[in-house]
Amino acid sequence: MKKNRMNLLIQHLVSYLLVLLFPVLIILAYYYPHSTAVVKQKEMDWNTHLTEQVMNSMDTFTRYVYNLPFELVKNREIKLYNTDDRDYQRVMIANEMRKYNATDGFIDNTLLYLKNMGYLFAKTGSAYKEEDFSKPGIGYYYENWPQKQMFAQLSHLKAPIVRPVEDVIIPGSNHVRMLTFALPLPIGGYETPGAVLIMVREDTIIRMLNSMSEMYSGNFFIIDTDGRSLLSSNQSAYIPADELQEFLSGLVENGEGAGLYKKDGHSFIVSHTVSDKNGWQYVSVLPVTEMLQGIQSVQRNTILLIGLMLLLEFLIIYISIRRNYQPIKRLVDFAANLFETVERKPMNEFETIRYALGELVSANSSLDARVKQTMRDNLLFELVSGKTAYGQEYLEQALTYGIEFPYHSIAVAVIAMDSSVSDDCTAEYLRSIEGRHSDEMTGYMLKSIYSHEMIFVCSHELSYSIKPFLIELCRELEEKTEAKVHIGIGVTTKPDTTDTVHVAYLQAMRAIEHLRLRGGNPVLVFDELDSPKAGSISYFAELLQSLELAILKNDAGSVQNITERINCQLRSEGMPPHMVRSVYINTVSALLNGLQRFGPNDDGLLRLTDTAYQYRYTVEQMTGIISDSCTRLCGIIQNMLPTVRHASQEEITDFIEQRGLHADFSLQLIADHFTMSASNFSHHFKKTMGQNFKEYIDVFRIQTSIQLLRSTNQTLDAVAQQTGFSNTSSFIRCFKKIVGTTPGQYRETHKLIS
Repeated sequence: MKKNRMNLLIQHLVSYLLVLLFPVLIILAYYYPHSTAVVKQKEMDWNTHLTEQVMNSMDTFTRYVYNLPFELVKNREIKLYNTDDRDYQRVMIANEMRKYNATDGFIDNTLLYLKNMGYLFAKTGSAYKEEDFSKPGIGYYYENWPQKQMFAQLSHLKAPIVRPVEDVIIPGSNHVRMLTFALPLPIGGYETPGAVLIMVREDTIIRMLNSMSEMYSGNFFIIDTDGRSLLSSNQSAYIPADELQEFLSGLVENGEGAGLYKKDGHSFIVSHTVSDKNGWQYVSVLPVTEMLQGIQSVQRNTILLIGLMLLLEFLIIYISIRRNYQPIKRLVDFAANLFETVERKPMNEFETIRYALGELVSANSSLDARVKQTMRDNLLFELVSGKTAYGQEYLEQALTYGIEFPYHSIAVAVIAMDSSVSDDCTAEYLRSIEGRHSDEMTGYMLKSIYSHEMIFVCSHELSYSIKPFLIELCRELEEKTEAKVHIGIGVTTKPDTTDTVHVAYLQAMRAIEHLRLRGGNPVLVFDELDSPKAGSISYFAELLQSLELAILKNDAGSVQNITERINCQLRSEGMPPHMVRSVYINTVSALLNGLQRFGPNDDGLLRLTDTAYQYRYTVEQMTGIISDSCTRLCGIIQNMLPTVRHASQEEITDFIEQRGLHADFSLQLIADHFTMSASNFSHHFKKTMGQNFKEYIDVFRIQTSIQLLRSTNQTLDAVAQQTGFSNTSSFIRCFKKIVGTTPGQYRETHKLIS
């Protein structure tokens, strides 16, 4: 009897364990083969995103670098071609170069080289002779760029050059690795008077690269258009230095994007992108072993935890069966209630358990079907979004999910519905039309990243027109959903290009956006769109700049006039949708910023802001919002700002000559004299005098102090008091900033000259 009871106990125990193990094994069988691939894909996406961030940051920096020569040429105080009074010119240029010291924190130093003087002027105010660059510790000494060769190049420089990171001995005999830009003055000009040297420390760029992601452990490379490696965040981390160029050349051949590459038995995730600003290539290399350490640790811990859980369950079940002879009954009741969705015939305990297991298998099959549908949609979406190239490899992979492109032409349609329509019901209905294949066309539906949109990818014969089919589909959808439907179509007949489907998708998005903004027939092919007008971007940039200036000047009439011109242009035909939205957002932002100045805590402004930035608006709605915001801003400007009187240049000069040397003279004092606010007078002063208030007063006082230092023997304290400075220290600092030497040194120099 005891033996029979023991056998029954073992049988029950085995049965319980099987029930527990079955779903666990299913999960493990699916999870482990796919987890590593999922992590690799996520890491590749992140690596690509990080590389693009680095590229965007460097593009912003290099744009400033290439604009700097133009800014120096525009500076009227820097006489590039003047050879008279060179000592005075050196002082003036050195002072002007200091103004660029606070605007380029990313740059280590900027040197302006003028051939007619033979000097290089630094942004710190220092001036170097050409021969200083041949002596380590005095100027900037390039070990791989001899001084004679350097100035020969700078003297005849016709186009910008960039020198890769190299060792440079800076003043003070410190060794620093620098990335150097050499640019002619001006860029693209002839008979250049000189050049600009811009030096960036390697460690500054690497800190910027590392700041993009503190957890990133890979290596960044920056390569110029000639294939030279300009910079590497850690050149010897994973690849020997002598193989670096060969390895990078191999990566460049693969084009932009991310992928897995093998080198000497090691695997790397490599992201590669090319800047459309300057053609530089940005490469990120991450060892797969480091990336997989986290997921492998999770997998090991998961197996350990599941093992411990199963062991604990085994002990609990064993004790429970021995202490309680009703576990089978509990299991049967649980199984009977878990899947009791319809009436079924009575079953015994074993049939009930068999039924429960069958339902689990059915649920798993349903889950597999949904997963397969999701994988199919993801595969199609990666194709239309340009993340996957259209080629033989993709077609073979797509075939495993039932996706075929048997015909020569490819079309992509974007189907947009009213937001009141149920997504799930509409999606199921649209998927049902995939069965309407013909001998000339086959297509697939998938959800877009935007709500209430579907994407239709279609392969068809050249002679087949997809538009009539989609017009009929549009009519059916409108009848079924009772909502407005728009369909944009992009068609391509070049399946041999890798991004053919992505281009068709972009065409469809362009067409659907045109329908949202302009209306018209509900179905539109991209080829039916009018070409955009040339010159619109620069025209709108000038209008927006004028609008911001008018708002700052509180000129309600100009604000109203410019806004009407912008609205008139937005209503014109032929303007691309993306440009319409861009102009709308920038115009509304400028108007709302103006309203924010007068009512920062206005609840109505918050509601207006929330309304203005809704995603989908027609052109009429956009121009209406712009007009309402403009009317509100102009009303506030006219009602709240006091009337001001503008002083002439002569009046301002006379008042400064009378009161400018007094210690109590200030911006507020002169503004009160002319019955203006301090901010308005400051803007009026700069516009009238061509210089901001403080700089003008400082120069005026220093010029007066120079006369006193030359003509009298008064002490520095007495000179400081007579010229309006609060103390001698501030007088000395201001004098050195403008003249380049201290007052005492200036007086001694004047005596020697005399």
